[in-house]
Order: sequence, then structure tokens, then C-alpha cells
Amino acid sequence: MDAEIRMRKAEAGSEETPPEFAHRMMKTINAATITLALSLGCETGLFNVIATQKEPQTSKQIAESAGMKERYVREWLGSMVVARIVDMDPDNQTYFVPESRRPFLTNGPCNIVAFSGLVPMLCQAYDSVLGCFKEDGPQGVPYSQYPRFHRFMDHMSRKMHDNSLIQDMIPSITGLVDMLETNVSVLDLGCGQGHATMLMAQRFPGCTFYGLDISQKAIAEARAEAARLSLTNCKFMVQDVATLPHTWTNTFQLVTCFDAFHDMADPEGVLRETRRVMIDGGLLLMMEVNVHSSPHKNVGNPRAIDGYVISMLHCTPVSMYFGGPGLGTMWGKENASEMLKKHGFGDITMKPSKDRFNVLITGKKKTD
Repeated sequence: MDAEIRMRKAEAGSEETPPEFAHRMMKTINAATITLALSLGCETGLFNVIATQKEPQTSKQIAESAGMKERYVREWLGSMVVARIVDMDPDNQTYFVPESRRPFLTNGPCNIVAFSGLVPMLCQAYDSVLGCFKEDGPQGVPYSQYPRFHRFMDHMSRKMHDNSLIQDMIPSITGLVDMLETNVSVLDLGCGQGHATMLMAQRFPGCTFYGLDISQKAIAEARAEAARLSLTNCKFMVQDVATLPHTWTNTFQLVTCFDAFHDMADPEGVLRETRRVMIDGGLLLMMEVNVHSSPHKNVGNPRAIDGYVISMLHCTPVSMYFGGPGLGTMWGKENASEMLKKHGFGDITMKPSKDRFNVLITGKKKTD
């Protein structure tokens, strides 16, 4: 018990002894290694198989249900037992997941374990990012080195937007629903495969939505999905959002950018162009990670650790590959506010999302 108290003090920032620090480091490394096993459990479907069990089963029974090799399943189960995720009856050599844990390990709104997939996916570009640290190394890493990561993030963002964009995010911004019900023109920057754009287009059929992204593949998929849904009020374009069409000046009442601004090669150019194409008083809505700009203010924030690592291994290198400043995932609310003010936006607000992981940043275009 005394060790646990000392560990809590250490984690709270008070001085820790060398053995306590070593213990904390080993806990961190163990957490990283078990994350790989968690990801395997997701990708193989083993968690879903175990969650359907009505009673404990042997590794052979679980492997047969999953259609997998028993030896590999048994080793995976071992890792889950020592991590206290799966329970084991040593007398009968059977395994079981208690009902209370299942929602967090299987498909559904409470699924946490799916995030474990970030670790192996980010490691795809590990060697390339390692090279970027060297003074004579490359500036950054191209998007093409992250194929699985982008599919994964698209899946996770779809899930988030399905659960909250229309129900929570948009209504939380004062006056936004009323604006969208007056049939306005909306621009969505860095739309990816356009899922958020299409959700808004379905909810507000009188509005016209334009989704822009630099990825030809993502835009092709967005167009195909819009056609499948028979959506005629949203258009998707391959476009560098730092150089928008000249004919769009003073066109849009609302510009959105969901979890994309920090990746952009020329964020200040994007804001200049965004302001140009907005009407006076138009609204900019950005969703970013809910963190501060200074690391010391993020100590204790559960989102900060993965935020910095994702930023280091993906967001910063892809921005710098194109010659950008590398804002990174963790550029923070304070920097965001200052940049918006610098580029002619006022009435800036910051509202945490319902899950508090993200922050909704709004700013209105000031009149020249």
C-alpha cells in the first residue's frame, strides 16, 4: 500500500526516488507492449469471440470458434491474463471475460480497445521518422507511408461524428443550427473521405456543402459515397486549401475544419484564404485536440501522452514534408486563439466536446 501511495505522489508530480522512477518506467514499457496484444485482439476478432462466450472456454475452444491456430491464441490469452484483461481458471485451463469489461473490448459506443490499433499503425513510419531527427535527414514523411493509419483514423472519426456531430457538436455552438436552417453555403476544409460533410448535408438539405482535400483517393471515395447516398447538395474537390478559387471571395457563411488544421503545410495561408472566401461575420468552426500549448499544462491530461506521440510520429512529419511549420496535434488552444486573432477573426470561443477529448474553436470574420 505504501508503494501505491508513493506512486500516486510521483504521478502527481512530487519528487520520486530512483526505484520509484524505475518502477514507473517499467509500467510504461509494459503498457506499450500489451497494447500490441490488444491490437491483435481487435484485428483478429478474438475479443468479439470471447465476448460471446456464455461460460469459460479452453484456448482450443476459443481458437476453433475464431478459426485460428490454437498455439497463437493460447499465447495471446496468456498476455491478456497477466494484463488482467481476461480471467483464467487455472484448474480447468479456461478463459473468460466478465460482463462488466465486455463493452470496452468489443464493437459498440464504449469500445476503448480499438484505439490500441494506433500503436502498430504509427510504427509503419517509425524508421522514416527516426531519420527525420538527424540534422542531415529528410524534413518529413509523406502521407503515402501511413496507409493503415489513415484508414484507421477515418474509421475512428466516422464513429465519433456518427455519435456526436449532429447530436452534440453543432447544437453546442450558439446560433449554428439556426444558421444552417437558412440554406447557407458551407466549406469543409481537409474533409478526407467526406463523412462529416455528408452528415451535415443530410441533416441540412437546404444548404450547399463543399468538401476539399488534397488527397485524390479520399475525394474519389467521398464522391462515390455521396453518389451512393444520392446527395446532391454536397460537392467534393481535390484542392490545396491554402489557394482557394478566386471566384469564391465572400461566398461562405460557414467554414469547418475537423481535426485537420494542425496537419496543414501552410496553416497561416489557409486562414488567409479562409477569411477571404467568407462573408463578413461568417463563422469558422474548427475541431482540435483539447490541450494547452505548453507541455507542463498538459501533465495529467490523459489525452496528452498519445497526442504528443501521434504528433511526433505522424502530424508533425507530414506537415514538415510539405515544407510546413509542423504545428502538430498538440499546438494547443492558446496558439490557436492567437493565430485566429492574427488573421482577422474575433469573438473566439472554445468549447470542449462532450467527451472532452476535443475542443470546438469558433471565430467570426471581422469586417475589413
